[in-house]
Order: sequence, then structure tokens, then C-alpha cells
Amino acid sequence: VSLYALPLMLFCGSSLSVELPAFPWQHNQSHHNFFMSSGSKSSSADSFDVWNIDSGYSYSVFDSLDVYIGARLNNSELSNDSGFLSGVNYHVSDRISVKSTLRGYQYEENNETQGGMAAEISSRMRLTENLDVHATFDFEKVQQGVEVGLGFRF
Repeated sequence: VSLYALPLMLFCGSSLSVELPAFPWQHNQSHHNFFMSSGSKSSSADSFDVWNIDSGYSYSVFDSLDVYIGARLNNSELSNDSGFLSGVNYHVSDRISVKSTLRGYQYEENNETQGGMAAEISSRMRLTENLDVHATFDFEKVQQGVEVGLGFRF
């Protein structure tokens, strides 16, 4: 038996196992995240689809609770839903989440531009790794809406 094989035989014959340190990508993920999401809805007043893009920063307070701030951009010519937003995202399980959002928007009343706050609550259920179904209820002074749709992640 060579001197190099002896330590290997002793290690392999031992019933004690040693756990190797984790790789850098296996450590806990950061509490800080950036997000970007988009969606569309049909509006009879606009006579075409209105696209929204939300982006911002989120922070994981607990494993299942995130708080976030961001901004919304849209392409509507009649109402300006663009503005700042903030909210809370709660992960009920690894497949289901519920999110509430408060956001600012502008609307025109009596030929004057007015500002307001909108409340939005939405839920999302992951069907597969890249496909989910979501439902949203949106409440504004000017209009209320319900949206149901499919989401695709890539």
C-alpha cells in the first residue's frame, strides 16, 4: 500500500461523512430584488389594447413577504395610469401569491387634470415553471376593472 492510498482507504472506510461547503450560488438569495412586469387590457374608450409596464425594487421582509416600490408606464391616450406605486406581495405557498398595490394616477375632470390614488389586488397561481394564471381587481375613482389572464415567464 502506498502512502497516498492509505489516507484514501481510511477516509472511504470511515462511517463519518463530511458535508462540503456550499457553492456561492447555493447560499441564501439576496433580500434585494428588482422586478419588471407587463400586462395589457382592452379599453373601448382607447379602441386598442392598453399596455402597462411596472418596474421597481422589492425587499424580502420575511421568506413569504415582500414590500416594493416602483413606477408604472402605459400607452393610454385618454387616462394617465403612469406614476409611482408601492405595495406588499405575500407568497401563500411556492405556487400561489397575493399582491396589493397602491398607485398614483391622473385623470381629467372639468377640463382640469386631477391626481388620485388607485388600489389594486391581484393573485397569481403558477401552473408550470413558465406559465401562470392571474386575476386582478383594480379600483380607481374614474373606473373599476377586473382582469383575468395567463402569464408567461422567461
